[in-house]
Amino acid sequence: MPSPNNLPKIRRTSSDQFQICLAESRERSIRILQLTDQHMGKKGFWREDLSALRRMKRLVEMYEPHLIAITGDLLTGEKFFGDLLCAFVTHFFDSLELPWLYVFGNHDPEGGMSRDQIAEIFTSSKWCVLGNHCIKGEIDKKYDYKVELIFGNSQIPAWEIYAIDSGQKSISSHQIHWYRQMSSESQNTHQRAIPAIALFHIPLKQYQDLWDDVSIPKMGESREKVCYEEDDGAAYEAFVEMGNIRAAFCGHDHYNNYWGTYHGGITLAYGHISGEATNWAWPTGGKLVTLPVGSESIEIKNVIPDC
Repeated sequence: MPSPNNLPKIRRTSSDQFQICLAESRERSIRILQLTDQHMGKKGFWREDLSALRRMKRLVEMYEPHLIAITGDLLTGEKFFGDLLCAFVTHFFDSLELPWLYVFGNHDPEGGMSRDQIAEIFTSSKWCVLGNHCIKGEIDKKYDYKVELIFGNSQIPAWEIYAIDSGQKSISSHQIHWYRQMSSESQNTHQRAIPAIALFHIPLKQYQDLWDDVSIPKMGESREKVCYEEDDGAAYEAFVEMGNIRAAFCGHDHYNNYWGTYHGGITLAYGHISGEATNWAWPTGGKLVTLPVGSESIEIKNVIPDC
């Protein structure tokens, strides 16, 4: 583990905006470990859950990421002892002493626990990053937020992350409007588009279009149909129009782990399933994402722990 002076520092600047300050180093890149679809707490699967925890911890030891991104369905929909389950996974990720960014999956707020109840426990953590905002005329909060990744005392982010709660079905028009507003404010503040990635759980319609287009090179595998639910393609169109999103990362489909750059220049990437409770296709692991500070391309690879 890094020394206390080199640990990332998290600052919440509003309900839906954060800054993560990284220590200056010669290595001008940011490593993100994406974990997804753990489905922790499924009845009778405690052995699988313990194995998944060991394997996730080993990935952190092997690749030393600057932060962790969890793209939904961390929790099972069954929710036996829901409060205790949430407290347990909070304790586990906090023990890694890294910022862990969270977006909700479709199963997380099932089994008698709402998004608000889960968020109350997660955000009691020192290391969890989970924001929200309200939409005029609606009661429920939207768990969308923006994170600025900053080196040292710089006033300009090296990268931004837009974490979006895709809910049970898709990213709504209200959330797309929120993303547009956030992006415009950032560009006005910094007088340019800060390179960014997007995180969400349910894939966009364009993930299927990407796989079907044989002219586009792809890495990884597809072993099931893309379950983009009710997405109509509008979120991707907004990403292209705003010009800041370089790549998007999702979960949801357990046995797709591919990625490729779609029309419009945005890389669409699945995570690699991290939970043992639903494993049948391949060994569980994660996705290592390296964001360069400069003109180099984003590096993406599926990673499997050596345990």
